[in-house]
Amino acid sequence: MAESCPSGRSNFNPLSSINRDSELPKQDCTSPSPTETVCLESLCTTDNAPGTSQNHLAPLSDKLDEIFRINQSDEETGKTSFLNKLGLEECDEEDSFEKEENWEDCTEGDLSEENQELEEDEDSSEIFSGSPPGPHQTTPRSSYAKRSGSYATDRYWRKRKLDVQNGFPCKKLLPEKKSDVTSMPFEPSARAPTAPETNGTTPSDKKSRLVIPTKDNPPPEMSDWLTQFQKWSNAERILAISELIARCEPTQVRHMMQVIEPQFQRDFISLLPRELALNVLSFLEPKDLLRAAQTCRSWRFLAEDNLLWKEKCRQAGIDEIPKRRCSPRSPGTQMSPWKAAYMRQHAIEMNWRSKPIRPPKMLKGHDDHVITCLQFCGNRIVSGSDDNTLKVWSAITGKCLRTLVGHTGGVWSSQMSGATIISGSTDRTLKVWDAETGDCIHTLNGHTSTVRCMHLHGNKVVSGSRDATLRVWDIKTGACLHVLVGHLAAVRCVQYDGRLVVSGAYDYMVKVWNPEREECLHTLQGHTNRVYSLQFDGVHVVSGSLDTSIRVWEVETGACKHTLMGHQSLTSGMELRNNILVSGNADSTVKVWDIVTGQCLQTLSGPYKHQSAVTCLQFNNRFVITSSDDGTVKLWDVRTGEFIRNLVALDSGGSGGVVWRIRANDTKLVCAVGSRNGTEETKLLVLDFDVDSNSSTTISR
Repeated sequence: MAESCPSGRSNFNPLSSINRDSELPKQDCTSPSPTETVCLESLCTTDNAPGTSQNHLAPLSDKLDEIFRINQSDEETGKTSFLNKLGLEECDEEDSFEKEENWEDCTEGDLSEENQELEEDEDSSEIFSGSPPGPHQTTPRSSYAKRSGSYATDRYWRKRKLDVQNGFPCKKLLPEKKSDVTSMPFEPSARAPTAPETNGTTPSDKKSRLVIPTKDNPPPEMSDWLTQFQKWSNAERILAISELIARCEPTQVRHMMQVIEPQFQRDFISLLPRELALNVLSFLEPKDLLRAAQTCRSWRFLAEDNLLWKEKCRQAGIDEIPKRRCSPRSPGTQMSPWKAAYMRQHAIEMNWRSKPIRPPKMLKGHDDHVITCLQFCGNRIVSGSDDNTLKVWSAITGKCLRTLVGHTGGVWSSQMSGATIISGSTDRTLKVWDAETGDCIHTLNGHTSTVRCMHLHGNKVVSGSRDATLRVWDIKTGACLHVLVGHLAAVRCVQYDGRLVVSGAYDYMVKVWNPEREECLHTLQGHTNRVYSLQFDGVHVVSGSLDTSIRVWEVETGACKHTLMGHQSLTSGMELRNNILVSGNADSTVKVWDIVTGQCLQTLSGPYKHQSAVTCLQFNNRFVITSSDDGTVKLWDVRTGEFIRNLVALDSGGSGGVVWRIRANDTKLVCAVGSRNGTEETKLLVLDFDVDSNSSTTISR
């Protein structure tokens, strides 16, 4: 086996020049003699030393021969025994540099003392010319005589690092044994175990570290670390924090978040001036404002601002403050009136949408006749029938307050304003009634056929008749103010805004009139069949015809702006608000239109659509309510066109039960129902969606 030499002469093999036939007494391989150690050192150190030569190796040949004739098995046994004492293990040649460093770390302190003792004993002939003393031998020097044989063996092996480099395979310290080796004393009496020291800390320091560190008892190194951190620049601190976070465990990162997050929580609303704070809150939805009011007293004070809630009411289409509050308030607290109005309106909307429908009031009085017209104003309901009468009902109690008797033919049209009722009949007259007393104030004569339609504005009413004329009446005096002649067939529908009159007739034409001059301003031609319905907002005229089309006209020029196509039959009912038109058709569908663009926004159909002709409809900025010959009243979302639910579903629906007319306000729905074959009794159904005094008005999410 070729051995390497520290001097760099890797090809040198001292065994090649030794006479292995010479006989020398064999010695214990576990502990080489001092002379052997010196010889091995000379092989690696005298080559380049000044004043030395290869002739110095000759006197040592006999000793070297004796060393290398040691039995191989005895040699391995000796080495193993010695390495176990030192806590060493074998390693490969690649770890030779690590072996050197570990060896120096291990022996630096202990060998310094041994070197001093060896220099004192260099003149001893026993050390350099003979084998190491045995267990019972003594040397001429007393210092050496005190040492045992085993100690001398350990000393010489640990003294010479070069012996290991040249005579044995490379060794390294076991990691778990390092602390034991570095603290190993030379005197057997000093081998009592001691507590190992780690990273320069004393046992007392380690004991104090067992206490959980706190702000009052931090680790001693923390102060220096924080001082250094404070000396760094901003960029250096950011870098240090980034590196620190990268080395933290998840639990430590979570702790950082818990400490840092509160630093960014500021009540900026309370810190702002009141005007700015209210401006910020104005961007919140009402339900978010209610949550904000529950945060703290300052937020509650801001969230109760009356002007803030007035704007929310304006956006929701609430124009007036209710006379009563929606819920009682505790003493010492005050709710904004506009907030109370908004919350009440929201509670009502939830009653329409999802709350259980209360059992309706049933108003009976027209026997088996058809209810031909229906009006609903305030707490009064007025129904006209082909039984020649009108009835006034209380919407609160459901009782019939009075019956208006005087017509000699069926009542086919009516209008109501406050306590004044106007009715038109097949007896060719109009009558003006006092709803409070039930008296007939005026009978308006002039038409020569059935009064089929009318429209009231202020103190004037315009009536249309099958005699193809229109008349303007003063309901205070009962005088006929104007007669409008021009249609060629029965007038079926009329609208009056106080300035202009618009009429539609069976002659396929729509006419715009100046009633003061009794002049026809425009004849709107384009329909190819009878005109059955009209809407007029002062700017646009919308007409529905049996030709399935709906036309939008400009009232000032008479030009047709849009032709709305999509229905398949007669448009029986329409309603126009803020350029949004809702039309009901005999094809069982309902459509929502934008009359400015002519676009159909929604078609209320699908699996829940009506199964027969739509008879009547009403809508606001939230809902569309429709009735049909199929005996149902349906509620739809006007924005999305989604079906919400059935408000009325007659048991006789589909077999003769019909909903003829509907009228509704914010809290009540009145339906005129019956049948033409006797399957359903004629009556009025009144559904109440007002806020119950015991119900909660919390705005849902």
